[in-house]
Amino acid sequence: MDLELTAEQLELREATRDYADRVLRPAASRLDGLDTAADFPWELMREGTALGLKALPLPRELGGRDADMVMQCLVVEELAAGDLSAAYFFRHYWRFARLVPRLPAAIRDMVVHGIAHDERFVPASASTEPQAGSDNALPYDAPHHGATLSARRDGTLWVLDGRKSMITNGGIASLYFVLARTDPTLGIRAGATMFAVPASTPGVSTGPLYRKMGQRGSPQADVILENCRIPLEYAITEPGDGYAASERGLTSANITNAGMCLGVARSAYEAALDWSVDRVQGGKPIFRHQLVAQDLGRMQMLLATARSSLHAVAWEYSHSRGFHPQRSWQVRVFAAEVAIEVTQKAMLLFGGRGIMSDHPVEKLVRDALTLTHGNGTNALMTMKIGTHQAEERAAGRGHDGARRSTAAEGSARS
Repeated sequence: MDLELTAEQLELREATRDYADRVLRPAASRLDGLDTAADFPWELMREGTALGLKALPLPRELGGRDADMVMQCLVVEELAAGDLSAAYFFRHYWRFARLVPRLPAAIRDMVVHGIAHDERFVPASASTEPQAGSDNALPYDAPHHGATLSARRDGTLWVLDGRKSMITNGGIASLYFVLARTDPTLGIRAGATMFAVPASTPGVSTGPLYRKMGQRGSPQADVILENCRIPLEYAITEPGDGYAASERGLTSANITNAGMCLGVARSAYEAALDWSVDRVQGGKPIFRHQLVAQDLGRMQMLLATARSSLHAVAWEYSHSRGFHPQRSWQVRVFAAEVAIEVTQKAMLLFGGRGIMSDHPVEKLVRDALTLTHGNGTNALMTMKIGTHQAEERAAGRGHDGARRSTAAEGSARS
């Protein structure tokens, strides 16, 4: 594993940091006040687009940098240190990068042209439904559970009907990647298909933006599909392969989510560090007080450990054949917990100012708390890690641990 950064990675990290410091950080309160999709501040994203951030992981022949996951994590940390919502905006393009070369020609051309020439071209992933959040993520693999938005063939068209809930970029998206149930008699692993649905398609509409605790500049809304008719070739997976495609996208998104956690936490730590030098209490800068110094030390250790773990996982994702999605769950959960602890310690170091909306740490605390929910909750991912480890141990012993446990219980009762 070689984590020495290349000249290209270092150059792009510095350019992104400069953009985040000059453009995004001063606009954080504006992004925090986003109320409607019509108010989305496109001009704030223009310089990041010019840096090539939208196309970052795309192959060079399609206009990207062919960036590995390490470079994506470097960039997204800098963006999130400027503003979490802006980081979400650019990162959302990346989760589809591996799909793009395999998309049907019409959709691939739409995506590549949109990224290169239309600043208002935005993709969105539409999987969550009012009754299917954790059911999708576990998954609860049974008929009629998980995503149930229906897709049926009608001659040369697919007809989609249903509702997706709390969709990131809902209201500003140009193209939705929709997980739909093509066979409700099967569980979601085998009964779902992924479709590309242009937002301009008749029958597609969106609800009002959700009002959120944090990351308020990243719009989320329900997406409603009513008798929505799309060509057969807009099915971007084979029937039944949609869930697997969705899971692959979530694996990469978990890793970059961890990078965003780092950016938020680092921003809070740096604010607290500066405050501890400038603020004088008891006749000395507050970092001279042992409890403050201890908190600063704890915050720095958490950040360093999370960053080291993240870069190792990012490298493995891009360069190791033995990579398992569990690694992405682990680093996302740990980084989110680090973000929460660091931002809250920073808030406390600011005293009464820490909870005032005109001081930056209050927003960072709110943003950090939302990071436990991206792509599934921390509790759900931790449960999946434990289940996977136990299943591996049971397989190594050559038996099904659940069946052995049940048999033992029956024997004890008799």
